[in-house]
Amino acid sequence: MAACLCQGWQLSLLPAILLSLRSPPSAPEPVTSQDAALLAGVSEDILCFSRSFEDLTCFWDEEETTTGNGHFYYWYSREVPRACMVSTWHRGAGGKRHVCVFPSQDVRLFTQLHLRVLDATTNHTKYWRELSVDAVGLIAPPANISARWAGAAGQLYVSWQPPLADFPNFFLYEVQCCPTSSPGMPCSTTLNPDGQHPGDPSIQSIVSTHTPRAASPALGQRLVQANTWVVLRDLRPGVRYHIQVRSKPDGTSMDGVWGPWSQALPAETPHSSGDIGLCCSTPDLQQVRCEWSRDPAEPHSSHQLFYRPPPSGAGTREDAWQQCKEVSRGAQGTYACTFQPKAGSAISVLVNVTRTHMLPTLSYFKEPFWLHQAVLTDAPQLVQATVSQGRLSLQWLPPLELLAEQLDYQVRYAMENSHDWKVLQVPRAARKEVLDLRPGSRYHAQVRARPSGPWYQGSWSAWSRPVVVDAMADAGWLIPSVTVVPLLFSAVLLGLRCTFPSLYRNCGRPFRTCTVLWAASSRKAASTARPAPSTSSRQRRPSCPACWRCCPGRGASRARRRSTLWAAGPAPTSPTSPTCS
Repeated sequence: MAACLCQGWQLSLLPAILLSLRSPPSAPEPVTSQDAALLAGVSEDILCFSRSFEDLTCFWDEEETTTGNGHFYYWYSREVPRACMVSTWHRGAGGKRHVCVFPSQDVRLFTQLHLRVLDATTNHTKYWRELSVDAVGLIAPPANISARWAGAAGQLYVSWQPPLADFPNFFLYEVQCCPTSSPGMPCSTTLNPDGQHPGDPSIQSIVSTHTPRAASPALGQRLVQANTWVVLRDLRPGVRYHIQVRSKPDGTSMDGVWGPWSQALPAETPHSSGDIGLCCSTPDLQQVRCEWSRDPAEPHSSHQLFYRPPPSGAGTREDAWQQCKEVSRGAQGTYACTFQPKAGSAISVLVNVTRTHMLPTLSYFKEPFWLHQAVLTDAPQLVQATVSQGRLSLQWLPPLELLAEQLDYQVRYAMENSHDWKVLQVPRAARKEVLDLRPGSRYHAQVRARPSGPWYQGSWSAWSRPVVVDAMADAGWLIPSVTVVPLLFSAVLLGLRCTFPSLYRNCGRPFRTCTVLWAASSRKAASTARPAPSTSSRQRRPSCPACWRCCPGRGASRARRRSTLWAAGPAPTSPTSPTCS
């Protein structure tokens, strides 16, 4: 029964078959080899595509030896079949391609379309297919593709416009970025006809239908997303890249296959700031000073520094770059510039180096930083350095009073003509330190500061101007004599007794002390000038002539004793007698 129906359908189309015409291949081929390659993954005998959803092209391939060209018919549901004017094109390797380009009035969306190819000899169905025009999109690349630096290290901002103005929100976009070693070598030179990289692990693909995401760091990147812009991240600094974009219906409202890649767009990422030693810091939390060095191979190059707050997000309005006006050049091939940034915002810095001989300008970018995280204060000021008893006491003032409670300090000291510095870490917010010195040496000492608080951070300052101290002045105190110290102590007590007699009501202690001192100093003279003293109680307590002046109340009784003690010999002379003065 089905065979009869099919045969009846074929007989009813006999007048249309007789009217079917074939156009000579005078116009350019409507199906390119690239189109056929992009549709190679579609498992249908009749391949169809639409470039704008307002057109439709279908084709099928046959061997050159196949007799007859066949007849192509199409119709929508509940309509009479119509014949299509078929063009035949010869392909390489002895094949031929039959192509039908639909009239624009016969192209409808969201309606089932039936296709049939009848054998010209037997009038039987050779190929057939059912489709909807909105599901066979083969869309051209996006329009107005542009690429520029995204304002951060290793990033490029790529944007474009939808390929079809009538359907702006129905597409996915694939972006690929790969480095090029020489001009004119786009990424597509490594692609297969279907747009794939054969066995290239460096090309990584990430699909995102809402928010752009970045691929892992690699030589190349592929990103699939629905937005008309993307930020390529993790690119190598100072490398020239080729960027390409292609389109595909998103599969929700429209569907189809990936279209061809766009022409390669060149773009270059800025170089790393480390290549020129670019370093920026603030000494006072208001101004920023940046320093960098030049390439010795380019002695006549021109240097410019620009700064601005970093962009808050891709696609947002950005502040314009401001140029640092006064760039100074140092004697050692260094450059410096000081500027006052916008308060309360991070800072991005860019240095452009314009070279001679028509070479392109090189850009060097420093990652955004905050003022309170890039503090480099002046050196602390040493205000006092004293040596006492072999110890050096240092005192200093903080370089920035606002950060006094968040400053760490280091003190270093070394003996003169020695490079073996000893470095001590001083507790935070301290303003003095005591160092032990070796007697008989001369020392150099310095101090430096660094903010290391919960908010303010930065680098170590330069070392302060060195102070030179001499540890020789107090060397006698370092190794005291066991003989001299007690004698000096006793002399001090006697001096106090003579100066303040009211403090001593009992003269027994001064006389005993005086006796010891006098006996120690004149033992030898006494032994040779008089015979050995007797064992009487009077002779066991020799008295001191000078002590009579200290205790006048006992002078009379002591005078009688003196004649008894020294009756056998002369009294000691004054040079050997201790004094109270």
